[in-house]
Amino acid sequence: MKKIFGIAMALVTSIMMSSCFKDNQPVFDSLYLVEFQDAVTTAPALNKTFPIQAVANGAGSLTRRINLVGRQRETEESIKFSVDPVETTAKEGVHYSLEGGVVKIPAKSSFGDCKINILRAPAAPGTNVVLVLVLEGNGSDVKPNENYKKLGFRIAL
Repeated sequence: MKKIFGIAMALVTSIMMSSCFKDNQPVFDSLYLVEFQDAVTTAPALNKTFPIQAVANGAGSLTRRINLVGRQRETEESIKFSVDPVETTAKEGVHYSLEGGVVKIPAKSSFGDCKINILRAPAAPGTNVVLVLVLEGNGSDVKPNENYKKLGFRIAL
């Protein structure tokens, strides 16, 4: 009987103590951010703040997921992306082509697809070029997540 009473008291105490905790889950009600999924899940390259993924010369169409952080929107969002002119050594039309420069995130969704095309450039063994994409947001209330707004591709020629 003494054991049962002790177990019951411990159970009641633990229930009462846990009911006092506040819900500390952050809620993104009014803040909307976009980020590259690969930038979130992959470590940054050496001396860079963003990851650089290796791709083959002529790899063709690549698709990378874009995350919408925040409440899902009722309407489709158009998220702009561009090429970082400082970090990029690849040339458009020679090494890559962008498919629109815009990512569409459908209504009531948290994801969109960023599409680029890696072209077959003239072979130059031992040479690499780098393409770095940067998310820009929608120009109003959807901003890029500063920590995950860049994603790089190293193209081995």
